[in-house]
Amino acid sequence: MRFSLRKKTVILIIAIAAILSIVATVICSLAISWIVDDSYRNRANDLTRTMAAVLDTEKAATLKDAIMEIFNATPERVDSESWGTPEFDAYIALYAHLEQTEAFQFLRQQLRSIQDVNDVDCLYLAMLDVPTESFIYLVDGAYEDACPPGCIDPLYDDNRELLQNPAIGFKPYITDTEAYGWLVTAGAPVFGADGSVICYAMGDISMETIRAQQSQFILFYTGALVLLTVFVCVIGILAVNRFIIRPINLLSSAAAHYSAQKEDHSELDHLPIKSKDEIQSLYSSMREMVQDIHGYIDSLKTTTQELTKTRIEADEMNELAHRDALTGVGSKLAYDQQALKLAEEMERGDARYGIVMVDMNDLKKMNDSYGHEQGNVAIQKTCSLICEVFLHSPVYRIGGDEFVVVIKGRDYDAIEERIEQFREAALTTANGQPWERVNAAIGYALYNGEDTVDDVFRKADHLMYEQKKEMKAGRSR
Repeated sequence: MRFSLRKKTVILIIAIAAILSIVATVICSLAISWIVDDSYRNRANDLTRTMAAVLDTEKAATLKDAIMEIFNATPERVDSESWGTPEFDAYIALYAHLEQTEAFQFLRQQLRSIQDVNDVDCLYLAMLDVPTESFIYLVDGAYEDACPPGCIDPLYDDNRELLQNPAIGFKPYITDTEAYGWLVTAGAPVFGADGSVICYAMGDISMETIRAQQSQFILFYTGALVLLTVFVCVIGILAVNRFIIRPINLLSSAAAHYSAQKEDHSELDHLPIKSKDEIQSLYSSMREMVQDIHGYIDSLKTTTQELTKTRIEADEMNELAHRDALTGVGSKLAYDQQALKLAEEMERGDARYGIVMVDMNDLKKMNDSYGHEQGNVAIQKTCSLICEVFLHSPVYRIGGDEFVVVIKGRDYDAIEERIEQFREAALTTANGQPWERVNAAIGYALYNGEDTVDDVFRKADHLMYEQKKEMKAGRSR
């Protein structure tokens, strides 16, 4: 199916605008949710810490002891999942008289006072019984549907860390249940005089209102964004039609007319195109092409320019072929040409050189363990160290983990010093990341006046592999 430029442009504008709108809505929604959730978590955390600081710890300890005495003496306990059953009512009745005690009444009044001041629905005191992993209510400050003393809830998996460290308290967490809706819950430990945890000052703060407001805001924001998107699309489409599609259609019509009329190209000369952009440049080019169509006789020059460009590109490709793309040193092809030059020097009798072989250890293992990107880093680190040590000699990468150095002059005269310098420098990298360490074997051989280049290469390669065996044997020990 073919689409006109107009349709493609309209589709592109609408698609881009829709994607940007969706992304903006998602980001806005996530940002608002994160801000609201973080604010409510902090509020719940601060409120429960304040509760824990102002509560009467002696009365809390007294009430806890009384509840635990009944709890420990009751073999058949019924948790809150059986709420409303005769068994649950009978079990809770064992604790009913504690609601008339001074400690219970005082603590409940404290909780309700804090509730009223902070405009929250539910503050309560509860304790954690580690042996049974149970969460036991002491006092609930709610005015309606309060959990009675002795009521048992199971400990959530998110809070099982309390079994090992009760003093950390309940970190704020958000839940959405059918019974209570959106709630943020937190709990701060209430410490006794001896530093032990008596109970936890718990708080449930409803997020239903803020969630509703959040949904309304997102809905309003989305609606406004949709309207803005439609407006932008309309403006964009009109602008594209005015400044791009219409001039192109004029050019197309004029070109077709010129083709039909052959010599009559007056229409092309008087098109109302003054957009001062690429379209006007195209229009000017077309007019020049028509006016000078019989005057272009410099094809030979153009061909020469193209040939020159081709030769330059060939030279650039040849340069790239002689240079290793990863490290920037000479390639295998460059080394082969260097070997031919050495052979010519040997024939003239003025050759004085040596070959150093460097082979990385465990490159395949590093690629398998950390990925080829880190393996490339290791290759670059090794190559960099080789270039630093053999500063006056050409370096070539002839394989994935193999490097060759052709030493002459200063490096040739101080070859033993250079080899030791390389090994010491490699040791200084031992504490880095695996791909930052230089772990390579090195060997060298010097031209003795009789060997071929390949002979010198093989000797250096042999000595390098002897060191590689020693390094592997050292690691095995």
